[in-house]
Amino acid sequence: MKIAVCPCTAGDDLDKLFRMNENKSTSVETDEIKREQAEGRGLPGMWETGAGPGVKREEERLSPDPGLGAPSPAESIPQISSEMSFACILIPRFSDHYLAGDIVERLTEWMKQVCVSYGWRLEALSIRPGYMQWVMRVPLNANPAQFMRLTRRHTSGKIFEEFPRFRRENVSGEFWAPGNFVFPGDQLQAPETINTMILQTRRGQGLV
Repeated sequence: MKIAVCPCTAGDDLDKLFRMNENKSTSVETDEIKREQAEGRGLPGMWETGAGPGVKREEERLSPDPGLGAPSPAESIPQISSEMSFACILIPRFSDHYLAGDIVERLTEWMKQVCVSYGWRLEALSIRPGYMQWVMRVPLNANPAQFMRLTRRHTSGKIFEEFPRFRRENVSGEFWAPGNFVFPGDQLQAPETINTMILQTRRGQGLV
């Protein structure tokens, strides 16, 4: 006995079976998508901050404490001086050539002119009958022997020019005694120290 199978019926059954499976798969995928969307609907993005009164943004937490304050440029960058101070002393070559009277005013003027001419800054000046002492600021690369030589030369020329009485006795062309007394620092030397230097100078000249 033979059984005849209708091709149309078998094909229809297969099509229905495929469609049912496809619908089930689509339904399952749709349910999964909906479930994922429902679970993730209330979550904020990675670059956002969730809403709420107690939540602060990251930049607010990182802001400096206003009570501390930021260091000013003057505090963070050390200041380096480009000058140095020296206390200098000159003694007249002759012990009876006193720095008194009108020569004191002229020496004050000449010392200011010399310092301005060479870019030095005169900070203090003391003229006594037996010596002249001053404090000035000079560049770090200044040579003490050089600025003392320039000071001696210019002031000697002015003194001999305006006060011929000193030139008549001193034929050397140099008003000041030999030796340069230079001390690092911005303080004038004490009178006791200067008197000791004057005594040493006079001994070196053979006057005492």
